[in-house]
Amino acid sequence: MDYMKLKGIRVSKGYTQEVLAEELGISTKTYNRKELGIIEFNRKEIAQLIEILDLSDSEVFNIFFTPELPNV
Repeated sequence: MDYMKLKGIRVSKGYTQEVLAEELGISTKTYNRKELGIIEFNRKEIAQLIEILDLSDSEVFNIFFTPELPNV
């Protein structure tokens, strides 16, 4: 997951962590820990973020499904 891209989109669209936390039904502290990558967003929260932030397919892929390349 690319946490910096999520934060960048959140900020560019004018959302605070407090507002998104309320929309997701979690505390601001929990949202902050999720945005920092300390704990993972669950599927329901990801679906809600996609809708709230109006993320494109490309943004969803780049934020939540960043592939890791194998060491060859």
